[in-house]
Amino acid sequence: MGCVKSSFYKIIFLTITVSYIAIGKPVLCESNPPQNLSDLTKSNTSRYQILELWDQRSPINQDYLLKGVIFKDINTNMINEAYYLNNKLLPPEEVEKLGVQHKKYTSIKELSIPSEKMISISPKNNVDTLSNLDKVNEFSALEDVELITLPPLSKEKLLEEEAKSLVKLEKGIYKIGIIEELPEKVRVIGENPSHSYWQLLPNGSLLWAIDIEFPESIGIRVNILSNTTTSEKVEFWVIPISANTQPVGPFNTKEILSLSNWLPTCFSDKVRVICSIHPEGTINEVYFEISEVIGIYQDPIQLLTKAGSCNLDFTCYPEWANVGKGVVGLGVVSSPYALFCTGTLIADNDPCTQIPYILTANHCVSSQSGYRSGDTVEFYWFYQTSTCNGTPPSLSTVPRTTGGADYLAGMGGNAYYGGGNDFTLLRMRNSPPEEAVFVGWTTAVIAIGTSVTDIHHPSGSYKRISFGKKTNNQNPYSYYYHEVTWDEGTTEPGSSGSPLMLTATKQIIGQLWGGGASCSTPTEPDYFGRFDVTYRFAQDFLEPPAVSFSETSFLIEEQNYTKEITLTLNLPARSNGGEVSIRIETTNATEGVDFALSSQTVAFTPNSTQNSLSFNLFDNTHTEQEKKIKLTLENPQCLRLADVNLSYEITIVDNDPDTDGDGLSDYDEINGVWGYPSDPYKVDSDYDGISDYDEIMGTHGYQTNPINRDTDGDRVPDWFEIRYGSDPTDNLSNIPFETVKIPWFINAR
Repeated sequence: MGCVKSSFYKIIFLTITVSYIAIGKPVLCESNPPQNLSDLTKSNTSRYQILELWDQRSPINQDYLLKGVIFKDINTNMINEAYYLNNKLLPPEEVEKLGVQHKKYTSIKELSIPSEKMISISPKNNVDTLSNLDKVNEFSALEDVELITLPPLSKEKLLEEEAKSLVKLEKGIYKIGIIEELPEKVRVIGENPSHSYWQLLPNGSLLWAIDIEFPESIGIRVNILSNTTTSEKVEFWVIPISANTQPVGPFNTKEILSLSNWLPTCFSDKVRVICSIHPEGTINEVYFEISEVIGIYQDPIQLLTKAGSCNLDFTCYPEWANVGKGVVGLGVVSSPYALFCTGTLIADNDPCTQIPYILTANHCVSSQSGYRSGDTVEFYWFYQTSTCNGTPPSLSTVPRTTGGADYLAGMGGNAYYGGGNDFTLLRMRNSPPEEAVFVGWTTAVIAIGTSVTDIHHPSGSYKRISFGKKTNNQNPYSYYYHEVTWDEGTTEPGSSGSPLMLTATKQIIGQLWGGGASCSTPTEPDYFGRFDVTYRFAQDFLEPPAVSFSETSFLIEEQNYTKEITLTLNLPARSNGGEVSIRIETTNATEGVDFALSSQTVAFTPNSTQNSLSFNLFDNTHTEQEKKIKLTLENPQCLRLADVNLSYEITIVDNDPDTDGDGLSDYDEINGVWGYPSDPYKVDSDYDGISDYDEIMGTHGYQTNPINRDTDGDRVPDWFEIRYGSDPTDNLSNIPFETVKIPWFINAR
């Protein structure tokens, strides 16, 4: 087969992502990618045509966030896949070391994963609660704390601007807050803060505090830029002053950096920011600035009137109550606004773990740090009515998980212009609440007309549900997106990232990009990025590590020898470790006689990527046929079987000389290993018509002496006794003649 052209790549892609019927591995010509990603993207449409561009974190070294790209070289019509780190091309061997699987030839099996309730996982402390109420009271009682007041939020103007901005068809751009600079920048450098002053407590610790008021807001997120070096001895808190809501803290400098400097929302229009230095800390190493905050201005109760009247209250459909516990609201920092989207806690395909992965849209969260980043995400759980069409709770009162998330993989794209299916996979840094449900999914290809359901947060309000069918009326990129037309309900800004599920099985098949559907345009379709496409780029995280043999065969002459057989994982074993069983099949070999395995189960400790077992080969002096031992991996626990290298075959070649070729080695004949010695140069040492091998091995029913024609000494040859039914090893046995006819001779004269 020659070079594959770009048009054929599209056909292959359709085969992979729609039907997943294997047509054989395509032979794609490889061209040398540009050394810099910017050279590739800048010359798009001139020298290179980008077919797919995505982000992926290395599953092995998660400090590395790579850019993957599949592109066509227009000059040569060659198609290539390349990975870049910080704009620089990574050599293929480095990509392999990082555990990144190639996507170009990926063929996806049809998988069906059910939803599951939360089981015991190792929870982290929820940084958004404070158990020590004495400290809260202590912080609140501080005196002579300076106050910085921002101008009141102009809600009417903000809402008017928001209404004008809702022209994009992607539905995640729903604003719930705005970034504002403080009238005065607050800077604390050692003993000389620009505002307020340090207060010494009786226990020897030091406290500094500043009050910030943002009138007309319902909550405040504070940005702290800290260069404090003694991070473990310095903690930051934010406590409400004008509302009876949860405080936020404590955070050290390292934790603040992991949040891109944005502390979680404190639901109050007036808050107190506190810096506490442990008695063993050093004030001279403290340095931080506060220059901007976010004012949350969308009141959840006001949002009751913002979501369209055709929206259906999720709580009115109890059959969806369990799955709905996995649908979560996402608060994200953008510029200059704070945004609200929808995401889903999704199950992985590993029965041994429950890793809190979140599926959402890439236009909601598209990076690790900065704006629209995993660092800044807050997760709002069970934001829904308690009874059908009842009064919803305030956003400030629902369970919330802070601490941000790790951005694992993501791809942009647009249902009208292509380029990807608009997905993001996050991993929460802190645990979801115990009542949360991990929602199942399937990579199955869905037929037109299939009934589907979406659970979402329209206009940032409480949870709603929509029912419709998959259509294909005006879907130009059907291999990236499901088109859906609603029968009941709709979606709105704030719904983006929400899960499209099969109504029959309640499994995820996509996440919302956007579309024209609304209460005023109910027949316009919406578009959901296909999950079977997402799976191609997320399977390294959703699947357990794959186990295989590092080699597939071993050939050796017979000897006493120990071979270490290595099993490898494509990714480090997870927190529970894992194990796999070995099935043994033999040809001309006997376990315990010819060989032995150190174990028929191989275990992997957490974070390990390989282990080995010992294959012990035993030498002997006999002439034998070639021996084969086949080891096959089976019954993986907390692992999965790889697609290749699942069997390992050992071939043992006999090396014992047999000069006369009678099937007995020279050593065995000379030394009488089998009971009698014989001549290694003669097939039949005693010339009795029975070979040495047949005599020694008792092929005819008796083991006889190969150098004595009459083993029992009864003057009857061994061959004669065997032929006529007598025992050639017992001189008392008789030939069982029934009658003997003696001829009579008459002398004729």
